[in-house]
Amino acid sequence: MAERAETKASFEPSERGSVRRSARLGAIAGAIGLGCCLYPVVLVLVGLSTASAALDLGNRLFAEWGWAFKLSGVAFAAGALWVQHRRARTCSADARPGLVRNAAVIAIVALLTYASLYGVTTWLGQRAT
Repeated sequence: MAERAETKASFEPSERGSVRRSARLGAIAGAIGLGCCLYPVVLVLVGLSTASAALDLGNRLFAEWGWAFKLSGVAFAAGALWVQHRRARTCSADARPGLVRNAAVIAIVALLTYASLYGVTTWLGQRAT
């Protein structure tokens, strides 16, 4: 019986793994939220577009569809938090990661990712003109 308890305990998520997963999901949510400006930059960096065409596309996407990208990023973050919470319910009560802490990590990392990518894409847009 002791072996079975040890095996079951090894499947429970660690605190560090939960924070890393939340941070990764937050970074993805931030990148999705700024996709309207990020994807044209990627097109230029890969060589599939010119800087002026990407600048025009980014401005158009941000002006007309910026709200949709931001909403998609928030929806991804909320969905990721829901999946994490649902998976954590299978763990014992002592090993469960905190829902509030996971939400805070996802939100903070998403906002930092969004802000840093916004700064980089704005700087690149100014250099392209």
